[in-house]
Amino acid sequence: MKKIALVLAVLGLSSSAYALESGLSETGISYNEVGVGYGVEGDVGGDYKGFGIGVSTLLTKNLYFNGQFKNPSSTETTTNLDTQQYTTSLGFRTAITSDADLYASAGYYNGKFSFTGGSIIATGYVLATGIRAIVLPKVEASLNLSYADGKNRLESFSETRYGVGLGYQFTDKIIGRSTYYTTPDSLNGYSVSLGYMF
Repeated sequence: MKKIALVLAVLGLSSSAYALESGLSETGISYNEVGVGYGVEGDVGGDYKGFGIGVSTLLTKNLYFNGQFKNPSSTETTTNLDTQQYTTSLGFRTAITSDADLYASAGYYNGKFSFTGGSIIATGYVLATGIRAIVLPKVEASLNLSYADGKNRLESFSETRYGVGLGYQFTDKIIGRSTYYTTPDSLNGYSVSLGYMF
């Protein structure tokens, strides 16, 4: 069941955008976006791969909401693992320079993990903090740190991740993103996504 813990935060969709007329912060970074992505998480027993969708919106000048659905799966020699994961979170952002935001968020997740011989439900919380900045025209970069803690009927688990991300705005409404993360246990993963900014 350790592998269940490892996929809880996989395929995270970045939910920031920038250069919008609505939801625009004083740094030029916005949080109004809906997107679809594909991600891969490496593991000793086999890669976890799948699609995810996400949406975020700025609620006030400093508060934003983020919701995600992810469906990674893995095929191994002994078992198949299919998952359905839902995450909702509330975040706070503030400007630290004229073109960069510091943010922090707290969220709740619920996941169903189906495997050969049965299924299991896992629940928990995830905390995250990071910096997003416009580094070039139409280019956004991010650094982040996240911590997930949860349990199922068999065990409790936790995981820390360090991540980086890049975004490129193709048009006023369309943005492409890529992310990469690693953990203290040398587990690595990446995702690519395409978002619509509203």
